[in-house]
Amino acid sequence: MSVKALRSTFGPNCHWCGLPMDFDEPAGRPESATIEHLVDSTFGGVRSSKHRRLAHAACNHARNQFRQQAERQFTQWIVERQALGKALPEN
Repeated sequence: MSVKALRSTFGPNCHWCGLPMDFDEPAGRPESATIEHLVDSTFGGVRSSKHRRLAHAACNHARNQFRQQAERQFTQWIVERQALGKALPEN
C-alpha cells in the first residue's frame, strides 16, 4: 500500500501525533510522510495493509527508538533478575 493510498484511506494527519504531514517534504525529513507498520514484523506482525498507517518520519523514528530502548531495559532487567535468582537460597 502506497503513501498515496494510505492518505486517501486515513487522511493527511500523522497516526501518532495527529498533526498534518507535509507530503511535499522530501523523504527522510522530519515532517515527511512515512509508512508506519503498527505491528512490526520483528514483533510477530504480518505485513498487511491493515497494519499500515502514515506517520511523520520524526514520529516513526521516535517510536522505533523508544521500542529499542525498552527492549534494552527489559534485557537488562532479565539479567538482574537472573543474578538475584542465583543468590536466593532454595527452599
